Amino acid sequence: MFDLIASRYDFINRVLSLNLDMGWRRTLVKEVTSNGDIFKRQKEKIQILDLATGTADLAILLAKQYELVAPTDVRASILGVDPSQKMITIGREKIDALDLSNIITLELGDARNLTKLDDDFFHVATMSFGIRNVPEKEQVLCEIHRVLHKKQGQMAILEFSEPTEEAGIMGVFARFFIRYIVPIIGAVLSGSPTEYIHLQNSIKDFPPPKEFVRIIEGITCGERGVGSFKVNVSKPLNFGSVHLYIATPVIVE
Repeated sequence: MFDLIASRYDFINRVLSLNLDMGWRRTLVKEVTSNGDIFKRQKEKIQILDLATGTADLAILLAKQYELVAPTDVRASILGVDPSQKMITIGREKIDALDLSNIITLELGDARNLTKLDDDFFHVATMSFGIRNVPEKEQVLCEIHRVLHKKQGQMAILEFSEPTEEAGIMGVFARFFIRYIVPIIGAVLSGSPTEYIHLQNSIKDFPPPKEFVRIIEGITCGERGVGSFKVNVSKPLNFGSVHLYIATPVIVE
């Protein structure tokens, strides 16, 4: 699906989000890095994994945050993984243009199967607007749990959600925009109407925030005891049409 729209993906995202999507990603970066503090307090090399990296927008923001605040003796490495080769190709072009290839590496891969990656390796794992497209959400969460540092690791997920009545009139407008306007504009701009009908359906079918928190905290992962997560941040953005989840891994031996 994403190979078909890769060449116009960034442009369509800006239009459909009313140019707000990069701000949502910046909020994720600020929260998961404690406004960059993770780069200051860690003495070892900071390892970051960005799943469903797409054209590397979030990986680039993480790299820029690192360059902004990191002491000269602290290094960072960001690995972006995505199943679409064309998205990765565009992402690499952006990374090269920004001279960030010494920090960011992009690889083809599936978030459900990260067997090439070591256990307990990453300090941060992120996923923006990707997990709703994966039916096996628990499998993705367990793979993230496996590769994260169990004592220092943090997971950050940014995802669309349909606003509830609690969001008021603006939430009603946001829900209408997602259900009816996004598929039309996306179809016109991309020339791929089927893909943007899927986009709307995937948002409608994704669990509401409270339910998704229960899923994150209720999973059982691993062979060395029971692994799960503790959600520390569940933050609505844009009148509840986007939600940010920050969680830390938990092990019960």
